[in-house]
Amino acid sequence: MIMNTLKKALTAIALLTFSCLLSPEAQGWGNLGHATVAKIAQDHLSPKARKAIKKYIGVPLPAIASDADVFRGMWTMDLGFIPTNPDDARVAFVKTFDFSTPLNISPWSHSITVDENFKCFPTDNLDGAYINNDAYYVTLLSKKLREEAETMDPYERYKAIALIVHFLGDMHCPMHVVYLPANTVKGHIDVLYKGKKISLHSFWDNSVFETNLPKSFGDLAYLADNADKKGIKEITEGDVYDWAGRTAEKCWPLNNTWHDGDTLPSTYATEMRTTLLEQLRDAGYRLAKVLNETFK
Repeated sequence: MIMNTLKKALTAIALLTFSCLLSPEAQGWGNLGHATVAKIAQDHLSPKARKAIKKYIGVPLPAIASDADVFRGMWTMDLGFIPTNPDDARVAFVKTFDFSTPLNISPWSHSITVDENFKCFPTDNLDGAYINNDAYYVTLLSKKLREEAETMDPYERYKAIALIVHFLGDMHCPMHVVYLPANTVKGHIDVLYKGKKISLHSFWDNSVFETNLPKSFGDLAYLADNADKKGIKEITEGDVYDWAGRTAEKCWPLNNTWHDGDTLPSTYATEMRTTLLEQLRDAGYRLAKVLNETFK
């Protein structure tokens, strides 16, 4: 028993250490953006879905919207972790791992991958290589909850809901798209913005909010939640793969315009304000649709 306890403790320490080493730039939207998406979804839940969410997690959706980032390295990894990945598909840091020793960590990604026609792949395994695809994981988690919610372990059930909430937000963040084969860097290029060097990815995760927008997720949700019933129907038409493809096509210019070393205009966050609010809005409506269908 002592050995088992020690083994668990060492494993927990290793996972925590690994989590701390992961780049904070991978956190799509940051806490404010994810809470805004969740708030919009919360306001559009059906009575049945609202009742189920209250029963299963006990708090409103914004309270769990960033849990997938809090537990990054324990719940998810975004590094092409799975053993079937060829070495050249893994980043250097991951190559140091002994893949013969399972760490019981899901390789689930916080991004989506599309082809040259902006079509999202319905898998995370492309000819034997791992690809980023949180749209695929949303479908798996939703299906599991539809079929097993009442009998699932409470922690696993909460985790499934939290991952759906987070992944729907992430897939609408412009720099969380992998474009095969044209642009696979997900905004991880260095640009100058207001005299500071940051990555384009980091700009969209955090700096895009640094304008005269409110700092409260409730106020942001109020600004973004502006579609009528017809508009919501159009935005939520199709399934999660359709939404991923439409998001990728819309965000392509944002990914493909800038290059390493470019300088973003000091007004760029203000210029992108409409796009930001639209992406948060669309993610919120679509998240509500997923949860409404999951718990109907």
